[in-house]
Amino acid sequence: MMSNFSKLIAGASLSLALLAGGAAQAAIVNISATSPGATFDFAAGSYLIEWIGTADGGAYDGWNGACPAGDCTSGWRENFTAVSDPGPNPDLESFGLGSSFSSALSALAAYKAAPSITNNSFVWNGSMYVPDGFEVIAQPFIVNIGAPLTVKFFAGDGTPNDNFGGVSLRISAAPEPGTWALMLLGFGGAGMALRTRRRTPAAA
Repeated sequence: MMSNFSKLIAGASLSLALLAGGAAQAAIVNISATSPGATFDFAAGSYLIEWIGTADGGAYDGWNGACPAGDCTSGWRENFTAVSDPGPNPDLESFGLGSSFSSALSALAAYKAAPSITNNSFVWNGSMYVPDGFEVIAQPFIVNIGAPLTVKFFAGDGTPNDNFGGVSLRISAAPEPGTWALMLLGFGGAGMALRTRRRTPAAA
């Protein structure tokens, strides 16, 4: 059973460009792979979630689940797990790519460029976590939150003592679909005006 956090809305790739000007309203969530994680309080609304690195203001470029010194040449990833249900054994949702990479920066670049990510859901069956669902999510990664929701983010590794690094996410409010349409119409109108101006012959 999918939790509130996995109820997604579709977004056009252009929405990343439209949201770039709103970065000042964004929050950065840094998820350490060596600690219990981090929480974020969502109000009702739509949110864009982006993987970022230290060059973008985050604390991490990626994490490794078996590299305490941070010098490994394999096993780097950017996946994270989200929990939004209360209880001793809450439903888990893991987001990311199925492969690992040779460095933190190569993992970050792959996640930023990926056209889609996967969401694997897990539920507690009384003695262990078992798979409960799988879906492919197109990027940009936009989440629709129907009511205020606290989400705990953590790296999906049960033995953090040999981990290194973490995941940094930028979370920003996404425009409503109607706002996107108005923006697209505005850009389209400006483009038509420019084309018309180029075609108008100069006055003699």
